[in-house]
Amino acid sequence: MTEEIDITPFQHIRLTVEAQIPLIRAMEQELGRERAHALVRKTLDDRNRRISEERAGQTPMTIDMLAAEFASFGIGVEFEFDVLKKMDEEFHVNVHRCAYTRMMEDMGARDLGPLLICNCDFALAEGLGLELRREKTCMKGDGVCDFRFRKVRHAGTGGKD
Repeated sequence: MTEEIDITPFQHIRLTVEAQIPLIRAMEQELGRERAHALVRKTLDDRNRRISEERAGQTPMTIDMLAAEFASFGIGVEFEFDVLKKMDEEFHVNVHRCAYTRMMEDMGARDLGPLLICNCDFALAEGLGLELRREKTCMKGDGVCDFRFRKVRHAGTGGKD
């Protein structure tokens, strides 16, 4: 009998990234950094977009749901953010303290943080029917992650409302 284990989003991401890092390092050795990262980016984006489209097909994402889910990424860790704008169609947030940056530093793989964590946000948002604009991240050393979400379509409709 398999028992479900309840873990936080941070714990889930940590476990996933711990498994991915040695694979990516091996791919970098065999394929070169640029080619390895392009392959990983495409694979993660395809998977994340598909998962979020399936989820949105079951329960369309609302801004209230997005705000609650965004906050859940900080459960039990240092994750400080300010909500700048929350309306029916938009959600703007600045993250000032990101536990994910520290986690990647502790693993000696901060250079892989944008690939494995930060840049996954774009395909996930797209699959949920959201546009994400973000020019800065703590992971890159900018001191802030400037998330700007906007609803663009109903997910799972191929861009049709």
